[in-house]
Amino acid sequence: MTKSSFTAEQRLERVTASLSGRPRVQGKESLGERRLRLNRASNLLVGVLLHAAARQDKGLPLTDLEQRVIKAATTLLPEKELPAFGQAYRDACARGPVPVLPEAITSRPLENGFSKADLKAALPALAKEICAQPNVQIIDVSKHNLADTETFDGQEFAAALGEFGRGVTILTGPRPAADTQGVLNVRLRMTKFDCMRESGEISGSDEIFWAVGAGSDKQGKKSFVTREYGNTDVIDVPAEFDYDYNAGDTYAFIGPVDQHLSVEIQCWEADDSSGGFYNDLRSALKDFAEWAVDTSADMTEAGDDETKKGAGWAALLGIAAGLINAILGWATNDDDLVCERTIGFDRAALYALRNLPDGGGYWNFDGGGVGHHRLYMATNKF
Repeated sequence: MTKSSFTAEQRLERVTASLSGRPRVQGKESLGERRLRLNRASNLLVGVLLHAAARQDKGLPLTDLEQRVIKAATTLLPEKELPAFGQAYRDACARGPVPVLPEAITSRPLENGFSKADLKAALPALAKEICAQPNVQIIDVSKHNLADTETFDGQEFAAALGEFGRGVTILTGPRPAADTQGVLNVRLRMTKFDCMRESGEISGSDEIFWAVGAGSDKQGKKSFVTREYGNTDVIDVPAEFDYDYNAGDTYAFIGPVDQHLSVEIQCWEADDSSGGFYNDLRSALKDFAEWAVDTSADMTEAGDDETKKGAGWAALLGIAAGLINAILGWATNDDDLVCERTIGFDRAALYALRNLPDGGGYWNFDGGGVGHHRLYMATNKF
């Protein structure tokens, strides 16, 4: 397929249903609808996109941020359909508060755009709300016995992944005294994954693939989609990722990092996917990689308040993932997306993980009723 597996009418129907906060099909909420409903604060960029679509339709000049989200959206959605999306947004705002969008955008008159400066001003309140959610965690690695760590996922967070379908983790800590290096050459390799619960598809075994977008504060970036790993069952031993250093398609990231690295990882079940979809997904993840580069750089320049910085980082990554989730939900069968996670590694965390086998353990990708997998990654020595 190109752009989308649905017709224009079906895509508009999905957008309209999303804005209502109610399932498009009575009594059957899709995973995309659930992600939007439960992650309202993280849907700011979704609102900015729709606000921008309505402004563009009226011939109003777009801000820097609005231009960027329009560009990201048209990776998967036909641009000629955006005016209808904008009208659906205007209709929803006219009815009152929009259940899935923060009022920071829906209360803004159409005449007023939403810029990067507006995002910066809204970030403190947004970060407070996002970080209060159980599917967001900020972890100080210096307070963990990393040699005994099987996972950084606490019980509450792990349970929230299955409910929310997504999560944000920030790994941070004080800079170690032994750190005397300049820019780090980081290699974050996906080594293996195992299946804790299958998707429940009639076909039996799952066909799993992984999608990644990452960016650092030194302009390092990477995005790719793995091959499908078929016949994935609970009883199987962990599936080893194909490894080819030159190809690099099992490295979630490989490149220079000064202080901050941001990574988006998605676990998909391939039942309803096609070749064209993979290409579009790669393009969407390239957009995330660009956002991750900018976000990582912003964090490096954000000062010395580590608590405030961690919360802002979680919020910026959460809203970027929220935009990708919404677009995928409108354009594709997003029920094939098992779970997605956005992870921030600061310099201290990269140092702490660099000598541990499998990077200190596994990362849960629990989509609730659509499967649960555990991903192992190793941070190579640098």
